[in-house]
Amino acid sequence: MSFLHHFMLVTSVCLAFTNAIPLQDFSATPALAARNLLAKRTNPQSGEGINSNDPKVGARMVPAFGTAQQLLAHAVFAKKGLDSDSSIFKHYFKDDHKDKVKKVMLKLMGNPKNMDAALKGEGAKELGQITFQGVDTPNDDDDDDAGCAKEGTRMYTEGYDNDHPTTVVCDDSWVFPDKLNCNDLGDKLTDNFATVGHLVLHEYTRWNWLLKDITGGEVVDEHGPLKHSGYGLEHAYHKLDKQYALFNADSYVLPHIL
Repeated sequence: MSFLHHFMLVTSVCLAFTNAIPLQDFSATPALAARNLLAKRTNPQSGEGINSNDPKVGARMVPAFGTAQQLLAHAVFAKKGLDSDSSIFKHYFKDDHKDKVKKVMLKLMGNPKNMDAALKGEGAKELGQITFQGVDTPNDDDDDDAGCAKEGTRMYTEGYDNDHPTTVVCDDSWVFPDKLNCNDLGDKLTDNFATVGHLVLHEYTRWNWLLKDITGGEVVDEHGPLKHSGYGLEHAYHKLDKQYALFNADSYVLPHIL
C-alpha cells in the first residue's frame, strides 16, 4: 500500500469514527452521563474496585459499555459497514469471514434488525452476566496468567468458557481516552486509535461461551510465530496472517470505526 493510500485510510477511519458515532459527552457529571447513556442497555455488572463515583476511573465504565455497542452498530449498519463494498474489511479479515464476523457483532447487540434498533435496543441480555472489576487476580504459579503485570495487559477476562465470566480492568486501561481526537493521532495506524470502549469490545469477543457456536473456535490474543502477532490494533493490521483473523480479538475491533 502506498503512503498516500495509507494516510487517506487512516484519516478517513478516524473521521468516520469521531463524526459518525455519538460518543458520550463528559461535559455533564459522570453520574448523569452514565444514567443518560443508552439507559435501556443490558450492561455488564460493575464489581469490586469499580467506583462509579470516581470521574477518572469507575464513572467511565458504563459509558464505555455504551461505546462498545455503538461501535458494533456502526460496523454492521453504517453506509461503509460490513454489507457495503468497502475494501477496508479486507485489511482485517478474509472475504469468507464476513458472514461469521457479522453474526458475532449482531449476537453481541442482541440481533437488532437495523441501526435504529441497535442504538435504542437492549443489546445482548447475556452481557449482564459479565462482571467488570478493578481488583487484579493473577495466578502466581503461571507466568502466562500474570494478570495486570503481564506486558501490554489493559483488561483480561477469567472464565471465557463460563456463563458468568469476570473481566479485570487494569490501571493501564484508564490511560486510553473515551473518544478520539483525530488531530492527535498522526498518519500511522497505531494503538492510539483505541478507546476504553474498544478495550471492552475486545473482551466481549473473547467470550467463548457466548460466541464459539458462531466462530467455531476460541478467539484469542495472538497467532502465528511472530511475538504479539495480532495483539493490538497495529499488529492486527500489519502483522497478522488473515487466515487467523476470525479467531483474533483485535481484528474485530478496528473495523468497528469504518
